[in-house]
Amino acid sequence: MMQNQHNGTLAAWPAVSRKHTASASPNTLSVQRICFAALALWALIASAELADPIIEQREGAWLSIAVAAVLLFSAVVSSIAGFAFSALAGGALAYLQIDKVQAVQTMVLCSIATQLYAVWTIRDSIRWSLLWPMILAGALTIPVGVLLLVHVDASVYAAGLGAFMACYACYVLVRREPRVVSGSVWRDAVAGALGGLAGGLAGFPGSFVTIWCSMRGWDKLQQRAVYQPYILAMQIVTIICLRAIAPSHGSVAGGLIFVPFALLGAIAGLAVFQRLTNRQFQVAVGLLLAASGAGLLARAF
Repeated sequence: MMQNQHNGTLAAWPAVSRKHTASASPNTLSVQRICFAALALWALIASAELADPIIEQREGAWLSIAVAAVLLFSAVVSSIAGFAFSALAGGALAYLQIDKVQAVQTMVLCSIATQLYAVWTIRDSIRWSLLWPMILAGALTIPVGVLLLVHVDASVYAAGLGAFMACYACYVLVRREPRVVSGSVWRDAVAGALGGLAGGLAGFPGSFVTIWCSMRGWDKLQQRAVYQPYILAMQIVTIICLRAIAPSHGSVAGGLIFVPFALLGAIAGLAVFQRLTNRQFQVAVGLLLAASGAGLLARAF
């Protein structure tokens, strides 16, 4: 039987709300259609702006198109399970030789946008009051990760984290019965602190918290109701720390042009998530952890 309790923290998870899966009212559908139309228009305007350098035959004109394609694809794949956007996009952006700090800023900005959409979608299942140990611990370690990102060669760390995640993903995919682990405030805080360090250094705060949630025996929505708001909070702290510690690495606003592509990808990925069974979701988590590990390894070498 699934265990939903542990010593008072992240405990007694209420029955998952089905409001967001119920038939939407005509007014709600109208608002959704207007929002989607606005997003589509934003994407068209951004596409035209990205196409200008190509029309004018500027040097490196195709680079922005490649970045947009990478972010769109990464958003689609990562939104199926709700994490790993930065890990997937990071490997490709490193291959495109984007400045590492600028790449993290762009990934974090797009991740904030997609996570806001995802968190709004599953808002009825989130219990914010139970997430504070993770969020506070992560907020304390993110500045350390950002300092390492700016001042230290992080290739060894990225390689180690990538190898660990790839190995854990293999374990998730081959195990027959998951071993449910009970939690505590301190275990939640440790997972949050490790996620904060990974978030500041690699733009991937969901790594350890996602693994921790997968060990708890929760269903797919309960897991996302923990790590998606955590990732959102950590990405916001990360972008603030990046601007405070590395203000000379370009403007954050420059990454806004890529946001509509990431949001369109997130919408497609969440549509797939809603059709997954819990077992299929676990497989998707394992595959994304493996892909994330491979992405981090690619960034390290």
